Amino acid sequence: MKSVFDFDKNLTGYSMEPHDVLWRNAKDPVFGVYGTDAAAETGFYRLTKAERDYIRPINDGEAWLGEQSSGIQIRFETNSAQIFVRVKLRSKFDMTNMTQIGQCGLDLYVWDERAGGYGMIEVARYPFDAAEYELSLGRFDRHPRKPRKYILNLPLYMAVDGMEIGLDRDAWVKPNPFAASTRIGIYGTSIVHGCSASRPGLSPTNVLSRRLDEEVLNFGFSGCAMMEKEMGEILGKRKLDLLIADTEPNAGCDESLRNNAEAFLNAFFENSPNVPVVLFSRILFSLDLYDDYRVEMADYYRGFLKELAGKFRRRGKKVLFEDGSKIFKGNFTEFTTDGIHPDDVGMLALTNAYERAIRRARK
Repeated sequence: MKSVFDFDKNLTGYSMEPHDVLWRNAKDPVFGVYGTDAAAETGFYRLTKAERDYIRPINDGEAWLGEQSSGIQIRFETNSAQIFVRVKLRSKFDMTNMTQIGQCGLDLYVWDERAGGYGMIEVARYPFDAAEYELSLGRFDRHPRKPRKYILNLPLYMAVDGMEIGLDRDAWVKPNPFAASTRIGIYGTSIVHGCSASRPGLSPTNVLSRRLDEEVLNFGFSGCAMMEKEMGEILGKRKLDLLIADTEPNAGCDESLRNNAEAFLNAFFENSPNVPVVLFSRILFSLDLYDDYRVEMADYYRGFLKELAGKFRRRGKKVLFEDGSKIFKGNFTEFTTDGIHPDDVGMLALTNAYERAIRRARK
């Protein structure tokens, strides 16, 4: 039986064999691991074991999802003429509203001196039924060998239990740090987690980190972002310079947001008293076209969050409110994959809104 691969070889991805490659653990100090404070642990997790154990009795979902690698980046500079990866995933691709590359794959960016920014050059394409893969992300042996700066974005919706990077045996490699030492945290739902982004580099936290050239930590916990005070305590201890909380799509489905939000903020400010916080109400969903109850809930929580931000400002805290319903212009349904989770166009619109909020909070 014929397939598209019989006619378009470009869809098969890279299957080149490595030549004289030295393999290193991606956590080797010659690389730089960013987007996590759990780099010392075995896998590429977003919450430390202590944090996972602390939140698990309250919200097992945040603990379990905290082992997924969304927003974690390997940043390095090297003169290698080839880049290979070996990846060990917790399980196989299984989602219905994400691409395989978005859930389980990688994408590699390189610094473009002419454009003055990073551009994506390759993605990890591997067999659907695999939980481990080895492949090439770049072969530059036909080009002049020279130093290049790279960002390797890890899978959005999968725990990565191990990863190695293969470079020329005689190549040098060193970390590629951010220009700024500041750190931003974004706490939210599956939308922040990166659900329906076609590849990791298009998730909002990864886009923001490239634009701002600073570390952005992803605390998106799909279906589980309920703003418990315990999570406020965890995030408050993270040494952040700014926090965005975009949790209404989960916590605003019932009374969790109303019951938890103030205690969450109090716990956060007990540990980070001078850090600005931006509260987002939710984006528009397709159900807003017909579900009057959900529209009423969104209207209520929009007012609730705006009032809550004002309440904390009167206490001397820098808490801002942003109206998420204004992010998608025109036919808002065209910005989502499934009526809820943003497609790539929607992800970029959301990223733009986050960036505007960050700049506003820093004034």
